[in-house]
Amino acid sequence: VRVALAPGAGFAWTPRALSSVRDVIRAEQFDVVHAHASVVSPVAYAGALAGAREGAASVLTFHSMLHRSSFLLGASEALFDWSRGRILLSAVSSVVAAQAVRWIPDAGVCVLPNGIDVSFWRAASHPRANAEPVVFASAMRLSRKKRPERLVRAFASAVRFASGSPLMRLVIAGDGPDRLALRRLADSLDVGPLVDLPGHLDRPALRELYGQAHVFVLPSERESFGIAALEARAAGLPVIAMIAGGARDFIAGGVDGLLVHDDAQLARAISRLAIESPMRAYLAAHNRAVAPDYDWSDVAALHIRYYGEAAALRDRAARSSQG
Repeated sequence: VRVALAPGAGFAWTPRALSSVRDVIRAEQFDVVHAHASVVSPVAYAGALAGAREGAASVLTFHSMLHRSSFLLGASEALFDWSRGRILLSAVSSVVAAQAVRWIPDAGVCVLPNGIDVSFWRAASHPRANAEPVVFASAMRLSRKKRPERLVRAFASAVRFASGSPLMRLVIAGDGPDRLALRRLADSLDVGPLVDLPGHLDRPALRELYGQAHVFVLPSERESFGIAALEARAAGLPVIAMIAGGARDFIAGGVDGLLVHDDAQLARAISRLAIESPMRAYLAAHNRAVAPDYDWSDVAALHIRYYGEAAALRDRAARSSQG
């Protein structure tokens, strides 16, 4: 099976670019065209449509949170041509799938998630359950969208609530434009010595961090999937995440971690898992014993399944047009 991948962001919307996508699909005679779209991804949308019109099984996957105003800048019902039912729509999480259904009339959207190397992350070591300090870890780009400043504020609130028992520490891996501002914020909240900003960490170093940590925290609300949280979950860490994001697909509250609605609950969840060591140990034991179902082998098999469904969709549309 020959699959063409149509990229999303980074490609300009020009007649020449769109014609080139169609010409490549026609010349190579791909069996499947799989387009990956962000919010404004006209080339990805056009690639999916061109694949359908050239007789290939066509799949479009949404990778970003979709908001109506920005979504409609790059797509329209006429461009997608959904009414003819020739393109299989998918999204990386149930949150994004629900948004796509809301904006696209009469659409059915399946979930086609990201994947990870589960065995790599499960090789992480683990600290003693009652060891101090209790280490909270996170990994993200240090920019406003990811809300690292809200994490620092929630951590500072939890530290005040715990009043030094147990000792606590926060490590936020990653780099970005807000790194210096985060350092100043931590200092201003009197938790500077407890907050570590090591910068970008490669995969082995990040796994080592998870092997020293007790809990992972994902503070972003506009997170379409949350792959860093999934990697930490595979490494055996309980995960605190915002319920508005895609992590709720693989984090069940009270089983894999805690899901919270707002910043006040975020601070309380950090406090809870710092103070309640039996709860923290229970979540960690579950996550170490039960691997998440997002290994690349599982996700690849799901891709093949949906490619088959896209082919069936194409064949039904062809029979309908002939009738």
